[in-house]
Amino acid sequence: MLLKQLLQQPQTSSKLFVCDPFREPDHEELVKEVIGLANADVDGPRYILFGVNAGAMEGSGYVGIADSAMADLKKAHRLLSAMIEPVLHLAFIYDKINSKLVGALEIDGCDEGPYVVGQDFSEELSRGRCWIREGHELRAVHQSDLASKSTPEASGLHKLIEPPQLTVSFNDQADCKQIELTVPDTSDPPFGGEKQRVKKPTTLTQTIKNVVETVTVQILRLGKTHNATASTDMFRETQTIFAGAADHYYFEEKALQLNLTVCNEGKESVEDVSIELGFPRIPDFEIADHLYLSPFDKRSSNEIKNLGYPDVDVLAKAILVRSSLDGLSPGCSVQAFRCPLRMAVGPNMQKKKIAINYTLRWQNKEVIGQGRLKILFGKTAA
Repeated sequence: MLLKQLLQQPQTSSKLFVCDPFREPDHEELVKEVIGLANADVDGPRYILFGVNAGAMEGSGYVGIADSAMADLKKAHRLLSAMIEPVLHLAFIYDKINSKLVGALEIDGCDEGPYVVGQDFSEELSRGRCWIREGHELRAVHQSDLASKSTPEASGLHKLIEPPQLTVSFNDQADCKQIELTVPDTSDPPFGGEKQRVKKPTTLTQTIKNVVETVTVQILRLGKTHNATASTDMFRETQTIFAGAADHYYFEEKALQLNLTVCNEGKESVEDVSIELGFPRIPDFEIADHLYLSPFDKRSSNEIKNLGYPDVDVLAKAILVRSSLDGLSPGCSVQAFRCPLRMAVGPNMQKKKIAINYTLRWQNKEVIGQGRLKILFGKTAA
């Protein structure tokens, strides 16, 4: 009976979306429509209608759904329930009318919103994304725009209606938006001349001993052998040590370490905050995507991971840095990174300036603050 009532006026509205009957909708489209209808400013249940051509008249509008598509739709509504928060009541109803199989997805219990994508599934369906259906239009919105439609207690998504008041700066001063750093002297990298001087296996061990205080047992062992296979292994391990030492020199020993301060200037404690930084990709400026250890450092990978170096993503034109913050009490500050960011800066950066764009995100990745900081690179110390 309900399905026949829906079919009487199959026109898209804030309570009803008529799905294109000539193609099967994908999960991404359904998630957006379910969220949009659930957030619509109407009362009662809402519906997505399948198998009906809204542009046709009366019985000729019944296009129908294939049995296989019907089975997929019945499974899809269970999947949708796991992709949306807070919980929605979804039910799939269907019947044969004029020998055509038609159906509708019922969306009920829409009084605890705003409703959002519950976790990251794709770029389009990232956690916290939100839509609202307004008549024929499905519009993307921020969930804070819908906060007035419910109380924080009902939604279970916001501890505060107003976004927290956070500031980002260098050092511990809220107004410190620019700093000057001295470009390090990187003119004396390790093994600078040794790479060329190592010509024979017999000279390798002594060369390493002359340059570094420690030499691995493996290198010592290889240095005493003279067969072809051992020599090949020896030179490979040597190259690994040379490369590791150089990376450690540029990205750790001579790197500039950077951290930022995030201050909670509001009156409430804040949790689930993250910060994203965008650096330019330019010559003579790099950011370490992980901690580069000395080749003689014997710490395990778990020990290094537990140091908490931020996530770094090197793109074609930018370097993105992300980090989650600890809880911020009112009037208190925290460091943006548990382990400071490493910047490798070459001599050509002297007297140059770079801008750092930052974005603060709150619960469900809602943007609560954006801004820009600047670093001026001074001359290398004599």
